[in-house]
Amino acid sequence: MKSWICTAAIGSTMLLGTSHLSADTIELAGVVRDFKKSHPDFEAFGHWQYSNWYVRSGPSLYAYKKLVNNELGEDGLPQLNMDYFNDPYRKVPFSSPENFKQWYTDVPDVNITIPMTITLDNHQDEPGGVYTFAMERPTYFFPIDEKGFGNSGTAKDGKQHNFHWTFEVRTTFHYTDPADREEAMVFTFTGDDDVWVFINGKLAVDLGGVHPQASGSINLDQRARWLGLEPGEEYTLDVFMAERHTNESNFRIDTTLKLKAVDPPVISPLYD
Repeated sequence: MKSWICTAAIGSTMLLGTSHLSADTIELAGVVRDFKKSHPDFEAFGHWQYSNWYVRSGPSLYAYKKLVNNELGEDGLPQLNMDYFNDPYRKVPFSSPENFKQWYTDVPDVNITIPMTITLDNHQDEPGGVYTFAMERPTYFFPIDEKGFGNSGTAKDGKQHNFHWTFEVRTTFHYTDPADREEAMVFTFTGDDDVWVFINGKLAVDLGGVHPQASGSINLDQRARWLGLEPGEEYTLDVFMAERHTNESNFRIDTTLKLKAVDPPVISPLYD
């Protein structure tokens, strides 16, 4: 099992990732990193429908695969697929590998890190149902309005919001024997822009690039061998998202996994 579980400290105060797991809710602690609109990876790239390596997700909705490697790096972060980046015949929506490394790393004067918790609800009467977090059109996902560097664009709802940020959530779960349960273990993400979900350090949902709302899903039972999952063991599930272009921001998770929060990633003391 690969694990990149970190603690977050702001000054002398520890921000502990709590998990209230019941039949009703799951709470997961993560961090948002706000960027300026002038950052070369944000707003500079439009929707890349004309590329020849998109993946269609619903009518006229496009996302892009293979922008990052199939496994997390030694630092526990997504790594650019340099074969794509260095290919002169491909168009990649990134300015440079160095700037991409800033997405999920605290960099003074480049980004501002803000802790945030999301709550997944189970609206079914019995445990074992689908847990959902949904903020999507027309109720968009703008978690840091008026915070960080401030609002930076107008959404389709006609209001000013803070675009240009990344969001990182790290969780764990126990993989159980399919013979011991009725429901499959499934994780589905719907959103825009870039979305990468890693399970046990392996890329499980791949919706990269600047794109409209799109969905990706994985059935862990069907991919257990590839993911390296063994019944009875605990594994990591890490979500990396970027919102870097107006004028929508959608974020939805649907899962049958009983996710448990871990402490958020390290927040630099430079932000005290």
